[in-house]
Amino acid sequence: DRDVTGVQTCALPIFEDALREAYTSRPDYKSQIEQVRSAELQKKAASAERYPTLSAVTDYGSIGTNFAANHGTVDAAAELRLPIFQGGKVHGDNLVADSLLSSAKQRLEDLRAGIDQEVRDAFLDLQDTAQEVSVEKNAVHLATETLEQSRDRFVSGVTDNIEVVQAQESLADANDAYISSLYRYNTAKISLARAIG
Repeated sequence: DRDVTGVQTCALPIFEDALREAYTSRPDYKSQIEQVRSAELQKKAASAERYPTLSAVTDYGSIGTNFAANHGTVDAAAELRLPIFQGGKVHGDNLVADSLLSSAKQRLEDLRAGIDQEVRDAFLDLQDTAQEVSVEKNAVHLATETLEQSRDRFVSGVTDNIEVVQAQESLADANDAYISSLYRYNTAKISLARAIG
């Protein structure tokens, strides 16, 4: 749709869609989600420190003084480690990992609330300025009709040119207000786009 000034107007976005898009496209939110995942993996690693580990060690080499008559040697061993005396270290690592995870989740929730508020404010500003544009467009339409009627009365000799000049001033003021409202509307669209990411 195009209005009387030739400016294309579009439908307002839906708030839930804008918020969903902000959560999927903002790099700061994605980064914080990855930090939570990292803290969860650190927690799993700290919990796994109490598990026993089994590893195999092998070594192959050659022995002898003559290169042509060397004999191969193989050494193989299995190693079982039981973290019996590391209970305090494991418990401490778990407490640190719990703290890091809790802190990362809290930062994620704070960021989510901040994004929600930022998008909501920008969305409400966009709605307000869209209504303002509509009101100012109607004012331009009314001022145009008033000017046409004043000119008709002037041509018919019913009134003087002062009424026509006043109607022209009213139309100019209405156009200025309409242009200002379009500027605020476009600024609000930019703010919403920035809030979405």
